Amino acid sequence: MMPRTNLLRCTRGVTIVEFALIAPMLLFVLCAAIEMGHLIFARQMLEGALIEAARAATASMETGENDRATIMRKSVADTMKLFPAAAGKSITVTTTVFADFASVTPEIYTDANKNGKYDQGESFVDRNKNGKWDPSTPKTGVMGGAGDVVSYTVTYPKAVLFQMVGKAIGYGDGTEPLSATTVVRNEALRRNS
Repeated sequence: MMPRTNLLRCTRGVTIVEFALIAPMLLFVLCAAIEMGHLIFARQMLEGALIEAARAATASMETGENDRATIMRKSVADTMKLFPAAAGKSITVTTTVFADFASVTPEIYTDANKNGKYDQGESFVDRNKNGKWDPSTPKTGVMGGAGDVVSYTVTYPKAVLFQMVGKAIGYGDGTEPLSATTVVRNEALRRNS
């Protein structure tokens, strides 16, 4: 046995104790960096998948609306195979159909009374010069007809890679909900001559 005075001055084993204290934080930071990188990559892949699926959906106007919606969902799912979906959750695709691009976004206004909606008398940018404020005006339909403008929003429930990181950044249920939106115009129907 070492005398007590020698034991207090002994530095053998200090490195392993320091490593044991620092290792959990280093491991967490490493896992968080991997998780964030994977999340950014998944988001970029989702945006690309949505644009590609929307392009395919707008070009196949001969196919019915429900079939085009199914084809689009399958196209996004096939592209996102690298990123596992959270258990029990599925991809959702939301569509909104408009007559033209001008109808997609409402005219910009100054919300003077801060109630979150346009009220008579508030100033606005009159894009179409008709003298009145025009809201966003969606049409009915799932995927729209020929020449319609369609806004597609896809939500993908990506599973987190590391549960400890997911809980720390607010995804305690193990799901990182990714979403992407694109707006495209449906192609006109082809006429056989």
